[in-house]
Amino acid sequence: MLRSLILTTLAMALSAQVPAPGPQAAPKPPAAPAAPKEDKVLATIGTEVIRESDFNMFLEVALPENQRRQMAMMPGARDQYLKRFLEYRVLAVKARKEGVQKSPDFASKMKLMEVQVLIQKLLERDDALLKAKSAIKDEEVKAYFDQHPDKFKTPETFSARHILISTRAQGQEKARTDVEALARVKEVQDALKAGKTFDELAKTYSDDPGSKDKGGLYENTPFGRFDPTFEKAVRGQELGKVGEPVKTGFGYHLIQAEKITPAVPMTFEAAKDSARQQASAERLEAVMTAYMDAAKKETGYHEGPKAPAAGKARKGAK
Repeated sequence: MLRSLILTTLAMALSAQVPAPGPQAAPKPPAAPAAPKEDKVLATIGTEVIRESDFNMFLEVALPENQRRQMAMMPGARDQYLKRFLEYRVLAVKARKEGVQKSPDFASKMKLMEVQVLIQKLLERDDALLKAKSAIKDEEVKAYFDQHPDKFKTPETFSARHILISTRAQGQEKARTDVEALARVKEVQDALKAGKTFDELAKTYSDDPGSKDKGGLYENTPFGRFDPTFEKAVRGQELGKVGEPVKTGFGYHLIQAEKITPAVPMTFEAAKDSARQQASAERLEAVMTAYMDAAKKETGYHEGPKAPAAGKARKGAK
């Protein structure tokens, strides 16, 4: 409605700027109406005629706009979709001919499809309004950044080496018992005391394929990605020293924490894109929540059985 009003006002403004024709000006003949575009017949299935417009509608419903653009640039892609579309229509005619539409759940499923199309058309109609309400200004991005400092930090990270003695089955091997795993841990501890380096023992003993070839090292890893028990040990151990065995769901770990790097606040310039994305997501969520709340109020939505109107006696009550 607002768009129509703007266009109407613009047309009136433009017409007001056009000078009136002089007395000798002859009226222009009316333009000939454009010839209707041919709606090409693609196939005939019994008495049903399938046209180009049917296929275009199918593409509009089945594919998002970006996929339709990609299809247009790929040689042969449209023909492949057309082939599938015509096959679908053949199957639909066959199903109708054989009375599939008389099945008990057919009407319910058709109603559900109607609901989907109604929602799609409603959101298409209101798309511009919702986008306008969801738009974020530059100053709002900066305000969001200032109000949420904890969201815009480089993560706290750690570097640590570990040797995993697994208590899980490895390939076709039988899983170790706790007693067997701890005995192997003891071998590693004794080797460390004898002067072997953590690096070489990790390559020999560790069951962690992601780190054993690097001497057990995980470097500059954000906290939150490992087992909480493992990370608690990293935080609690003295840097550079191998701690006592730590049990997780993977097995037993010998851990040598090397470095912990605290989180550092980001500058606005570094965080600007992320701040805009997060602020936009929160604004869109708020707009859609308000949109749904208004729709519920407008349609008389009530969750659960509707309570009987006040003053009306129940059926059969005396």
